[in-house]
Amino acid sequence: MGNEILHVWNDMNARLTNFVNLKVHDSELTKDIVQDVFLKVFTKYNTLKNKEKLVSWIYQITRNEIVSHFRKLKYNESSEDIDSEDLSENTLTSELTSCISPFINSLPDKYKQAIILADIENISQKEIAERLNISYSGAKSRVQRGREMLKSAYEECCIISTDVYGDVLDYKEKKCNNLSN
Repeated sequence: MGNEILHVWNDMNARLTNFVNLKVHDSELTKDIVQDVFLKVFTKYNTLKNKEKLVSWIYQITRNEIVSHFRKLKYNESSEDIDSEDLSENTLTSELTSCISPFINSLPDKYKQAIILADIENISQKEIAERLNISYSGAKSRVQRGREMLKSAYEECCIISTDVYGDVLDYKEKKCNNLSN
């Protein structure tokens, strides 16, 4: 038990520190919160039913500790006013999103363009069809095929575990020399 937690903790410590610091903007407070998270993880590990969800469980504890901190301090704004979307964001998904550019750039141009418009610029597929001067069903097909190609390329370099909503629960890098950052 302890070795698994220590191994995961060593892998995640820097990511958690960055995550917390982005929320609280205070390096000393960040250290305190991360330490509190580690203590909770270590003492409550036996209550985790699905050990495969350890990483997402640690992030949930981290989010809760951040909210608790603001509640304790009775910060200028109540904890309900804290940007809940910001605190609940799936940070693993965010981490992987920042690595995706080389994968998108490796796609054929028509799929690359469709992915950028649909998933990065958040343009509707109907508007994509108009911009690219193709049919609506053609735009839908391009976006779908581009996503499939992107997923396939990604899976060659990473093992990704997602929940039913597509949010990343965990990932592990494989040895991949296909793309350079």
